[in-house]
Amino acid sequence: MIEEIKERCNSRLNLIKILSNKKWDLDLNTLGNLYKSLIGSILDYSFPCLSSLTETNIKRLEVIQNSAVRSILKLRYDTPSYILHNEAYNKLKLLTVSNRLFELSERYVRAGQSHSVPLTVRLVEENNKGFESRYIEYPTPLFILF
Repeated sequence: MIEEIKERCNSRLNLIKILSNKKWDLDLNTLGNLYKSLIGSILDYSFPCLSSLTETNIKRLEVIQNSAVRSILKLRYDTPSYILHNEAYNKLKLLTVSNRLFELSERYVRAGQSHSVPLTVRLVEENNKGFESRYIEYPTPLFILF
């Protein structure tokens, strides 16, 4: 599954690299929207599958995202990743792949709670029960929501 997602993202990455060339003269907003619609949509719609991936596979997807951001923002290949991620967020409003998956997970649980989806409600209740009797210094993402 990860290979298929990577293949789709890579083919669309090539299109973004072509369109970010100077001769097309597209602005950052347009290129950012192209990224979100061509590659970001694949990640968003694959979210239920991607949330169970290992950290290594998520890093592989972040490599594709980093390539797109470097191409769009005309950054050098040796730009440190923390600068790359900061620029991507500030100029294109892009989260890293892992942060985007976390955000989608939060939305999914929140929507399940607000619409009273029985399984989600039960999972959150069980999660909260397990933490009520202990001192929690670092709460889990489910616990933070409620």
